[in-house]
Formats: sequence, structure tokens, C-alpha cells
Amino acid sequence: MVLALGVALKVRSLDVKRFVLLGTIVAGLSALAPYWTGESAEEVIEHWPGISKDLIHEHEELAEKATALSIVTAAAAGVAFFLERRRPQTLGRSLPVVFVLSLLTLGVMGATAHEGGKIRHPEINPSEQASRGEIP
Repeated sequence: MVLALGVALKVRSLDVKRFVLLGTIVAGLSALAPYWTGESAEEVIEHWPGISKDLIHEHEELAEKATALSIVTAAAAGVAFFLERRRPQTLGRSLPVVFVLSLLTLGVMGATAHEGGKIRHPEINPSEQASRGEIP
């Protein structure tokens, strides 16, 4: 959605801007699904051999922040969408705000995914490799 928002900032079409705002709302709220299933996923793997509770905790902490930021971004897109319906000139200010929030959300989501990857992918976790004697 970040790329689509970047395009929406450049085009003049209100239809494109509206469509991208609606897409941002849907994408932002879709972060709730993995958040709601995270606890049950944790219960499945937390007792597996080689699974670090510390890594799960780091992932969980970031996931909470990422989900909250995603919902804030969706809410900002919703406000921008509904304000635009009454006063189209508000898009000049609200669309860049949604764009910046989307960039921040993308960054935190990426960090969350990286932390989640460390749980089952020791090749991206140097401390895990060091503890197994794989890094000199």
C-alpha cells in the first residue's frame, strides 16, 4: 500500500486517491488476523526443542506495536476518506499523513517479521549461531 499511496500522491484522480485510501483501510485492519492468531501459534511452538522464549517475546512485543500502528494508519485513512467526501481539499494534507504512517507501519511490520523469522531460522540470528559454535 505504501507504493500505491506514493502513486496517489502524484496523480490528480480523486477516484485513485479514494481507492487507495480504502485499500489502506483494508490492509491496516488485516493486521488484526495474525495478531489474534499469534497467541495460539505461540502455544503450539513454545515447547519445541530449540525454540527461544526470548525470541518469541521480542516478536510478540513488536507485533503489538505493529498492529497498533497498522490500526492507527487504517483509522487515518478512514478519516481522510470521509473528510475528502465533504471537503476534497483536505486530501492535500491528509494523504501525506497517511503515507508517512504507512511508511512507519511498513518499517515496524518488517522488523516484526524479521524477529519472527529468528524463531525458526537460526541463519538470520547471529547470537543463535554463536551459541552453537557456528560463528568464530
